Amino acid sequence: MRKWLSLILMVGLVVLTACGTDEETETQANDSEQEQTTDVASLADNLTAESEVETENKKANISFSLTNEGEEAVELGFASGQQFDIHITDENGENVYTYSADRSFTQEQTTKELEAGGMMENAAMWEENVEPGEYEAIVSFPVDTINGEDVSDRDFESTTSFTIEASKESGNETNGESDSGEETNNNTENEDTTGKESSDQSEETTSIEGNDAFRNLELSGENGEYTVSGEARVFEGTFLYRVEDGHNELVPETPVQVDSGAPSWSSFELDISIPESDLPDFGTLTLMLYENSAKDGEPTNINYVPLEQFGGE
Repeated sequence: MRKWLSLILMVGLVVLTACGTDEETETQANDSEQEQTTDVASLADNLTAESEVETENKKANISFSLTNEGEEAVELGFASGQQFDIHITDENGENVYTYSADRSFTQEQTTKELEAGGMMENAAMWEENVEPGEYEAIVSFPVDTINGEDVSDRDFESTTSFTIEASKESGNETNGESDSGEETNNNTENEDTTGKESSDQSEETTSIEGNDAFRNLELSGENGEYTVSGEARVFEGTFLYRVEDGHNELVPETPVQVDSGAPSWSSFELDISIPESDLPDFGTLTLMLYENSAKDGEPTNINYVPLEQFGGE
């Protein structure tokens, strides 16, 4: 009888010990998961989005940034090549402009590494169908992960209010006859400069300043023949580019070597030629300028340059 009692006590002790070990392991796992979640939330809280808008005539230049105010570097993951978007609403809350509406982005996941105190910044110009009035610009950064952890439920955005003033009429209609000689001279000057203005407009289709690696971009050309010039500040003076239409890669990844590496800015000029038979019937032809991260080889400092839109009005 004593032997049976001793055996029962030993079995019970083993079971209790095993249960305690399982509970301890489960508790440690839960604590670890909670600590990881808290850590990611803290990293997300350290990301600050800011924006400002400068207006001139019927144009609005929106500049914006996302800053890592934490004490350690973070790797931001994006579900596609799109790393920011801009929505502009009027005083009635109606959306009047969306940056991404006429642009295409690679569907591959991309990453951006931000050092402690580091900043990703860019700018965009709204200059089509702009009417006088009160507006709000909402800039958002669609960060999907931080250090590989999901943060897709977090909003990283900044809202700025601005006003487009009504343009003032130049000249006085009542003085039309007395100023006829001056008007004639002005007309002559306008005729002389028409060709130059048209050329300048076509060559400055895209001009974005403030990117970490690329600035002062200028574009000219059409129908598959394009020239893109600007300045680059890239590691060891090397960057890459490719051209896509949202579905197909029309120009494969191509390396470019400039005169100097970062922190110096170096000028560059790209001559891009795409056979007319390869051009899309509909969509936007987009040039991607970027570096490959020295850490993981992923594209970083991506700058999108719309080359030409097809199938639009």
